[in-house]
Amino acid sequence: MKTKNYLGLSTKIICALFAITLTFSACKKDWNNDPIEAAGIGFVHASPGTAALDYILDNQKIGSFSYTNDRGYFAAYPGTRLVGVSKKDSLKYLTNGTAALKGGSFYSVFVVDTLKSTKLLLVEDDLKAPETDKAKVRFINLSPGSSPLDLAVEGNATALFTSKAFKEFTPFTSINPSDNYTFQVKQAGTVTATLPAVKIEKGKIYTIWAKGLSSKTDSTKFGLAIMTNK
Repeated sequence: MKTKNYLGLSTKIICALFAITLTFSACKKDWNNDPIEAAGIGFVHASPGTAALDYILDNQKIGSFSYTNDRGYFAAYPGTRLVGVSKKDSLKYLTNGTAALKGGSFYSVFVVDTLKSTKLLLVEDDLKAPETDKAKVRFINLSPGSSPLDLAVEGNATALFTSKAFKEFTPFTSINPSDNYTFQVKQAGTVTATLPAVKIEKGKIYTIWAKGLSSKTDSTKFGLAIMTNK
């Protein structure tokens, strides 16, 4: 998925940020009264050691973000779109690729791996409402060089998700809401990082992801992060 080339100078219209819904209308390509059902696309910076980045759709800069930031969903025309990132205020792609977007669907683009081998991971997000009185979570291993990881809840004998290698992800799975979860990531049965005091609310949808590098002790060290998809 990784290619490098210079950004064009086109000024294609990007729709403003919309509230997350199952369907919504995008900007219209033609002067008629037929709304276009947009896709929702979000960007997440998960590349440890990589400075702030600009995120780009069809050669048009949308915004900037730093490590562990996610920027919510933006409305985008359906179809094959060019997505990418560059170093902040640079005119050269760090990495880019194409994404086939479907109207009414939602996607997360994760910027992954370290600076010298940065890649994009496009994941479709199933934002159907959780079961009654439940929430939904999924797990993604975004820690470069890590062995397969399990995600568990402290105090539960059975892991929520097991054996996810780097860039592998799970479907969204139902979970009971709680005001005070402690999530654990395990390697070969040993807890290697925790995410304490997490509130999981009824009706909401979350992504928990393994981040960082096991060899570091600074802000890029191995750990867990969480984002709310809906």
